[in-house]
Amino acid sequence: MVRPWTPRADALALLAAITLGCSGGSRPPALGGFDLDAGADESLVSVVRDAIPLREMPSCGGTAMSLTRRRASAILVIDRSGSMVENTLDGVRKWTALLAALDRALPRIERNVSLGLVTFPQELAPGAPRTAASVCALRSTLDLEPRFGAASAIMARLRASLPNGPTPTAGAEEVAGRWFVNEPDRDGGRYLILATDGAPNCNTALEPTSCRCSGGAAMCDPMMNSFAPINCLDDERATSTIRLFRQQEIFTYVLGLNGAEAYASVLDAMAVEGGRARSGSPRFYPANTADELVRELTAITSGIADCRFALDAAPPDPTLVDLRLDGESLIHDEGQRDGWDWSDASRREIRFYGATCDRVSAATGGSRLVAAFGCPAPAPP
Repeated sequence: MVRPWTPRADALALLAAITLGCSGGSRPPALGGFDLDAGADESLVSVVRDAIPLREMPSCGGTAMSLTRRRASAILVIDRSGSMVENTLDGVRKWTALLAALDRALPRIERNVSLGLVTFPQELAPGAPRTAASVCALRSTLDLEPRFGAASAIMARLRASLPNGPTPTAGAEEVAGRWFVNEPDRDGGRYLILATDGAPNCNTALEPTSCRCSGGAAMCDPMMNSFAPINCLDDERATSTIRLFRQQEIFTYVLGLNGAEAYASVLDAMAVEGGRARSGSPRFYPANTADELVRELTAITSGIADCRFALDAAPPDPTLVDLRLDGESLIHDEGQRDGWDWSDASRREIRFYGATCDRVSAATGGSRLVAAFGCPAPAPP
């Protein structure tokens, strides 16, 4: 349940990129998508050296394209509002459960994903006066700028923080997205991972007597609460901010902790506008227990780090592309549950889902992933 803010309410091999563009017995070039210094091991290099030559491709194809594991940058946009001290449905404090899930998810991706952090709202200095402006205040810069190997620094920063204050989601999104806009030459995908348990608020431009309140109606009554203006639901600004960055290919994942159920439609809209919504309902990633939080955060981060691959060029016919792992065709699942699907409109990026993602992630150095153009892929059973 979302708790409205008042002055007292404080308290998450494979080099399928086998370069297949060479013919005969020639060796493919080194794969640009992996860097030994960034975490690829020697077994991955051996896969590149032993790539399948073009002449061994199936007769239906005859054309192949290299796949490169997509490197990425992600900024964690973490809600540290006062309601994060409340419990998940299985009795674990939400802040504790979130940090535990992040501690499991981040180390496994930090070599291939450049990670940054922004928390909201910012912490008040000891003894600082509590006003509508001060409790909604945000840092003008990130807590930590994205870099590889950042998991320990992120966790240390989060452990040093305590939940407190309201939920200025739109402002935090603006800080994170603007950082990416100011780094236009950054390689790979650019992502925001928003983890929140409540409705966005802190927009003092809204009229408390007529707005939809992010708590009970009394919380937006200026006669009963001096902080009434900051309790108006700020859904339109939060959603439009996410949309603006998605139009610049900065995508947002939305992770909703329990307590956000009353505002599921708001989180759904944010997830859809972010361009990385779940299929089905809800469109955001729901986490009502500590175990669900680990599962959903792992699904998000695995999709960014382990299961997203880029093609050097778009296929002539995107309906005739067959991906084969060690000779076995992988299902093209447009429902995005178990198999692979296109993850961008240009048809130059592929993402694996479900158990297929797990297989791709766990493939050994001797595995081969082949992209055959001109061959149909199997559909889900």
